[in-house]
Amino acid sequence: MKFTAGDKVIVKHTKEEGKVIQVINEEMVELEVLNTRFPAFVDELDHPYLEWFTSKKMNARKRALNLDDFPAEKPGQQKGDSKAHKGLEQGFYFSIIPVYFFEGEDEQLARLKLYFINQTEYTLKLKYDCITNLGKEFTLGTTIYPFQHLYLHYIKFDLVNEGLYFDFKIESVAKAAEAKQLEYQLKIKPKHIFQKIQQLEQSGEPMFSIRIATDFPTVDLSGLKASDLFALPAAKPAQTYNFKKRPAKSQEIDLHIEQLVTDYHTMSNAQKLEAQLQACELGIIDAYHNQLPSIVIIHGIGAGKLKEEVHRLLKSMKKQVRQFENKYSQKYGFGATEVFLRYI
Repeated sequence: MKFTAGDKVIVKHTKEEGKVIQVINEEMVELEVLNTRFPAFVDELDHPYLEWFTSKKMNARKRALNLDDFPAEKPGQQKGDSKAHKGLEQGFYFSIIPVYFFEGEDEQLARLKLYFINQTEYTLKLKYDCITNLGKEFTLGTTIYPFQHLYLHYIKFDLVNEGLYFDFKIESVAKAAEAKQLEYQLKIKPKHIFQKIQQLEQSGEPMFSIRIATDFPTVDLSGLKASDLFALPAAKPAQTYNFKKRPAKSQEIDLHIEQLVTDYHTMSNAQKLEAQLQACELGIIDAYHNQLPSIVIIHGIGAGKLKEEVHRLLKSMKKQVRQFENKYSQKYGFGATEVFLRYI
């Protein structure tokens, strides 16, 4: 083990100085920096003595972080290396380390440190986005080598209640004919994060990991004819619905099906959802043409399926939609989303 309890260390990426509180295992230690304790990988740390002699001591409280602080990991660790991540099967992983702040004897969960782990033999190009209801929180594009982990960034714990989700675009570095790609969106509900953190506290583990995929997806073409590969798929005609007339320049769209159509009793659940999304899209376009600053989409609470599909639609309407918020209001509770329109 490179470090022991009580050693002074420096974090390579941020140049912050800290102290090793305890050794967790061969790969990780518990570190204290500015009265905050959190788990850290050993290969992210170094002894500070050379830094003391070659540069002035950095004030970590005043230093702002940027992308240059999070460079791509260096090549060198191959499969079977003692530093490969033990206990993880092959695949791509998103890992979360809770960071606690100690004030006296009180302990508070302040941040979540986010990592990407490449537990494969691929060299990868990674495009990563952290997104909330208010827009992108963090974005990063870099290269990560086989059996390496990459520190992405940290988020304030409060953000888990802001519709937090993560987009991953992963591509293997290879010849054009051999390159493989994977796109994955991960949305973790606050309840799931709370449960995971409680499990960590009970087990004494420093972090939890979510496997994005075991490998790149493969397509079996053995059963297809050459003509099938180049045939264009038949376009599915969109069904039209006879919507009830809305007041001119209305600043609300009520998506409850009985407010939209009269013959909803004969419709399937899939048809009802399709009609609700069509009405939502037409209402937003109408508000856009009428130069309204914003419009309220009333989707209700229910099981959350309609709200989820409405938010997916809003993200695709980048020309008309600047941002949207699903916050509690006295009139709708959490059953409505306010959409702010884009004109520049």
